[in-house]
Amino acid sequence: EAIVLPPYVTMAVRPRPGVWEFVSVNVYELTVEQLNVTEYLKSRERLVDER
Repeated sequence: EAIVLPPYVTMAVRPRPGVWEFVSVNVYELTVEQLNVTEYLKSRERLVDER
């Protein structure tokens, strides 16, 4: 699952069953930040709010 809100691409990655990891990539700076569940869900809410 991916959320695109420039300059960030935020992704939920499932490396194995029952385990989720959340990362945000700043495509301008080419930096990666690991997120917790709350931060990831806030990104999803921002996407819905922008519609």
